[in-house]
Amino acid sequence: MTTEQIVIVVVALAIAVIALAGGVAIWRTLARSREGLRATQARLDSSKVTLPAQLVEVRRQLDAADVQMERLLWQLGALDERMDRATADLVATRAASGRLRVRLIEGRLTIARLRQLVRLAMRLGELRRAFL
Repeated sequence: MTTEQIVIVVVALAIAVIALAGGVAIWRTLARSREGLRATQARLDSSKVTLPAQLVEVRRQLDAADVQMERLLWQLGALDERMDRATADLVATRAASGRLRVRLIEGRLTIARLRQLVRLAMRLGELRRAFL
């Protein structure tokens, strides 16, 4: 065997050892990955049984929430109508109150004029007695 052949055999053996070491490392990594994947599959399989029940429960809760939201929207609509009516009533009451205030002021002025008229009539009566 020549030196070149020995070098080629040594290089081939080195490549084989490196390939073998790489193969062992890959095999161990894949074994760990396989164990992790099996654990994940077992966890998913156990949740596969409960997931449909959970989805049904979530749908039921969403339906209940929808019913509550519809009722709340209806109540808000009714409240809005009642507030509109109350606002209109308040405006009407304010207008009526304004009219009553004007009548009250006019009544006070009329009473003040009547007092002045009575005083004048009393003075006139006193003056008439004084001249007679």
